[in-house]
Parts: sequence; structure tokens; C-alpha cells
Amino acid sequence: MTAVTDVKGVGEAFAKTLAANGFKTAEALAKAAPADLVKVPRIGEARAAILIAAAKEASTATPAVKKPAPRKTPARQSASRKPATRKAARRKTVAAAAAEKRAEEAARKAAEEKAAAEKAEAAAKKKAKAKAKAEKAAKKRKEMEAKFSKAKDKVKAKSKKDKKSKKDAKKKDDKKKDAKKSGKKKEKKKAKK
Repeated sequence: MTAVTDVKGVGEAFAKTLAANGFKTAEALAKAAPADLVKVPRIGEARAAILIAAAKEASTATPAVKKPAPRKTPARQSASRKPATRKAARRKTVAAAAAEKRAEEAARKAAEEKAAAEKAEAAAKKKAKAKAKAEKAAKKRKEMEAKFSKAKDKVKAKSKKDKKSKKDAKKKDDKKKDAKKSGKKKEKKKAKK
């Protein structure tokens, strides 16, 4: 008889659930109908078919009984036997170590130079951007000053025109008054005569 836990997809907890529902061996599970297995919690129709197939496979496959391997007693080494020679690790020569050090130093310097170049390029971009922004602001300021100056001139011209028209109107009024006065004087003179 094969244990239920030998069936693929059945663990300890699930084996307890199956045993509580009457399926204590893989053979019992293999002989069960899918409708019977669906009654067990956590088993649907698809899983029931898979469990039955796995149980059949587990019950037909007879596990080969492993025989314990015979212990081998280590044979004593004779004193005349020499220990295995170890290969010495390759040592670097002084020249190779110096060349490696120079290569590392050159790589470090190249990395530092690259970082410095990137930093300088970023600073140049930032400076160019600030300069462009300042130029744009200066241009805008000049435009605003020109508009302000034009508006100021326009106001001055209008006020001069208004003053001039007022003066002209005043002169006309004065002339009319003078004309009336002189006309009255003439009338008085005529009336006296």
C-alpha cells in the first residue's frame, strides 16, 4: 500500500483532509470517482481528475527499495606514501603587479577626467542658460521701457494739445469779449452823439 502523501500534489495537511473523508491510501484515491472527490473540501472537478491520475501513477509505480550502502572502512595509508603535491598559486611578478597598478591608476584618472569634463559641460550649459535668460529679460525690459516712453510722449503731446486748444479757446473768448466791449463803447459813443 502506498501512502497518500506519495501522491503528487498531496502534502501533510491535505492528506489529513483526505483521510478524514475516507481516502487513506493512494490506491483508495486511485479507485475513487471524481464525484466522490468533489465532496472533499478544496477539491474541484479539475483537481479531482488530476489527483486520481497522480494516485494511479503513484500506486502502480513500485518504489525501488534502497539498500543501505555498505560502509567502506578507510584503508590505512602506509608511511611510505608521499602526500599529494599541491600546485603553487601563480604569483605575480613585480613587473606584472606594477603594470596592473599602473593600469588601475590610469583607469581611475580617466574616470576622474570624464567626471570633471561632464561637470564642466553641465556648468557651461547652466551658464549659457542663465545668460540666455538674462538677455531675454533685458530685451523685455527695453521693450517695456520703449512702450512706457511712447505712452509718456503720447500723454505729453495730448496735454500740450489740450493746453493749446484751451489757450486758443481763451483767446477767442477774450477777442469776443473785447469785441463786445468795443462794440458797446462804440454804441455808447454813437448814443452820446
